[in-house]
Amino acid sequence: MTLTQRLLSLMRLRPTPVPGGVWHLSGTRWSAGLTEEDMQQIGAVCPPRPYRKGERIYHVGEPGGTLYILLDGHVKLSRTGLLGAERVITVCGPDDFFGESFLTEMPTTQADATCLSDRAMICPITQEQFLEITRRVPAVALLLASILATRVHQLQTRLESLSQPVQVRLAQVMLDLTYRFGQEREAGVYDLHLELRHDEIASLAHASRVSATQAISAWRAQELVLGTRGQYRVNVSGLERLIERLQLDAVQ
Repeated sequence: MTLTQRLLSLMRLRPTPVPGGVWHLSGTRWSAGLTEEDMQQIGAVCPPRPYRKGERIYHVGEPGGTLYILLDGHVKLSRTGLLGAERVITVCGPDDFFGESFLTEMPTTQADATCLSDRAMICPITQEQFLEITRRVPAVALLLASILATRVHQLQTRLESLSQPVQVRLAQVMLDLTYRFGQEREAGVYDLHLELRHDEIASLAHASRVSATQAISAWRAQELVLGTRGQYRVNVSGLERLIERLQLDAVQ
């Protein structure tokens, strides 16, 4: 067994212990640790594939074993609930990993993966291709180990947030989306261009659609979040202060 194979064995994860049980890694910034030559080597082993808005990358129940790296665009991971309603698990952006891959020991995919933006570029990687990549670019294995360690911390933070009041959870979801996908226009104010409905935002916060609509309406009245679906102007400083106030109210 090679050093990379031993490292893969140590890194292999059981199904993610979070609501939804869907494996993904967000905010990895993995490409920042690679050179242009490294990226070319990776592209030679597993060429990226383009997707259009609404196109499915995979459906729930399809064979697993592939790691998907999102190079550009947005991808929605979702499942259909018992009553037939869609439940959004997460939104992936550039440098995010998703898919029940060779790291999870899951035989099939646990969600639908759908292109959310007008265009997305995705690099699918099998275990054999990953081993070839680490042979050409040894830094990739160490980068992935570091990313997985960070993921453990993210899971702890997410589990803690589930005990927060629904208004806090919704505001935290909006802040997370804004920091990950938004563009700062002025100090503390971001533009967020993301095609998500109120019910999809509610799913991310494990809240009802009514709660999300009421929260967004209240934020709009306070000029914390302006605009409509797909085009938001977010006052992140104001939302952070709102979260602090709501958390203090909850413990008093």
